[in-house]
Amino acid sequence: MGKPPVDLRSALRPRFDVKQELGRGGMGTVLLAHDTRLDRDVALKILTPEVSSAVGAERFAREIRLTARLVHPNVVPLFDSGQVKDSLYYVMPYIDGQTLRQRLDREGPLAVAEVIRITADVAEALAYAHAMGAVHRDLKPENIFWYRGRALLADFGIALSTLESTGPGRITESGLVVGSPLYLSPEQADGEGNRLDGRSDLYGLGCVMFELLTGRPPFQAPNAMGLIVAHVTAPVPSVSALRPGVPPGLDALVRRMMAKNPAERPATAAALLEELRTAGADPTPTATRPIDPHSPEAGPELQDPIDLAIGLYVAAMHGGAGARGKLEIARVYLDKALARAPGNAVALAALSDLVHLMGIRGFADFAESERRARELRYQALAADDSIGQVHTSLGANFLYWEDQFELAGEELRRGAELAPGYPPGRRLYGNWLKIAGRLREALAEMRAAAALAPDAPFMQVGLADVLMTLGHYDEAIEPLRRALRLDGRYQAAIERLEKSCHRAGRHEEALDARRALLGLRGASERMQQLTERTARDGWTAAREADLRIELAELLARADREDPFHDVQSSFQLSDRILIALAELGEWTSAMDWVERAYHRRPGRLRRLLTDLPYDHHGLASDPRYARLLRTAGLEDLLAQ
Repeated sequence: MGKPPVDLRSALRPRFDVKQELGRGGMGTVLLAHDTRLDRDVALKILTPEVSSAVGAERFAREIRLTARLVHPNVVPLFDSGQVKDSLYYVMPYIDGQTLRQRLDREGPLAVAEVIRITADVAEALAYAHAMGAVHRDLKPENIFWYRGRALLADFGIALSTLESTGPGRITESGLVVGSPLYLSPEQADGEGNRLDGRSDLYGLGCVMFELLTGRPPFQAPNAMGLIVAHVTAPVPSVSALRPGVPPGLDALVRRMMAKNPAERPATAAALLEELRTAGADPTPTATRPIDPHSPEAGPELQDPIDLAIGLYVAAMHGGAGARGKLEIARVYLDKALARAPGNAVALAALSDLVHLMGIRGFADFAESERRARELRYQALAADDSIGQVHTSLGANFLYWEDQFELAGEELRRGAELAPGYPPGRRLYGNWLKIAGRLREALAEMRAAAALAPDAPFMQVGLADVLMTLGHYDEAIEPLRRALRLDGRYQAAIERLEKSCHRAGRHEEALDARRALLGLRGASERMQQLTERTARDGWTAAREADLRIELAELLARADREDPFHDVQSSFQLSDRILIALAELGEWTSAMDWVERAYHRRPGRLRRLLTDLPYDHHGLASDPRYARLLRTAGLEDLLAQ
């Protein structure tokens, strides 16, 4: 590529030393430059003056703030943004790898297995971005890199926020159509920008898949208007017509992704990922497995209000976006069920859990919620003591709130045996087994819970917790990513993903996860410091420095508030301090906090040591550890 104009190069100095032009499109130009402040090569996307004017500086700043929060192993992150002369720009890392456009130009159509792998990587990125409220809008081979054995999705610079679906200031209101005409979804093409959601990206990805498989884009026309008309009106072409031998399931999937009506496409990028697992195989009869009536995936049974309520409760357990609404709707269903059958033990147990969770999440008065939940549990037990959900509810209360570990185990075991299809029951019993050190049994329970409720992030994190406790950090990464595909704002999942990637030696992914966590917490300054320190000193040193900042902030909070206060949470400020100290290897200080926590609430000690996401074994370096365990009657932990 040629060199950019001298005046533009001069305007970008002294911060950026522009080397060459990397690419040019309708939205702007991509330049290779050296960031003199951070001493690294970067890619600058300079929007044209026309596009910059249409977008507007204020709107651009809002979109960039959204994009800056997208940190995922398959997303090329955003470093910075600004304005030079009449053009807005944003800064991305320079990827020293090939784009899919370059691969297609060199190799032609790719192998089916490779297309599926690339598509899965991009779908991972989209599932995360869509969960974070961003739509890419410009899926094309030029924006997908093949780098170190994985696909990276680039150029989220002016991603559309689905969190601002109405109101003034939308980019498309200016008449600007964002996206390449070769891969433009019909809803983008017809200018209905307010209707765009993640399914628009799936259409673009379907067009990319078509080209990867056939070597040509799905529609061809002499000009942009002809392409736009084709996307809106022309029949969807068949991959197999151009490449016989492509598995029928894959051909059908590409056609569905390119459906004119968004409702006919896969519902989400996460759903697409599931379909990709089997799309490349030849059609074979598949056995249908029995579905438990209390599973959220059950068919006609879900028309029962109790089953609907349980499904909503399971979906809300992790407390993510929309949790309050799900719980309130579930409450309506349970009230309806109890109006019809006041003594229904399943409904009473479900209502007790729901009422308690509303209090824990701060959606209702905690003391009143706890009192009412206890009352409902014992009503349910009196109505029918053979119902598994009743025993699960009792066991969870014994474990997390009354510190009766052995009694909790009995109730949770009985609950799982009586209701093997109830996901929370299997998950909670699995957690008890993990705390008890029975890790292989715990793993089996967590796998069962995750299989029963595949769309519940809380179940995926439970599975990852056991894998992390077993030291299987690489294996823990996948369920954590599944949880984040379902809810990109689930901080507990991101925290564990960062730890798992760090301990698995996957430092680039660990950095991505930690930056994502800081972004969600609004700690943009720390995020920038972490990025700069990593570039200068390496990941390990940068992570330690950021952990020390985090610890200082937590200790400052502990000076202002009671660090052991847990009225509305089973997770305390003191727990976060202990985890930070453990990550830093400061075991003497960590043991100080363990002792303080024990004296405040002795019955919680076992959970404190075995139920938090840190490796407690380092505490054994302090002589107080063994003495405390013997005093507390927990000698069994010394052998673990």
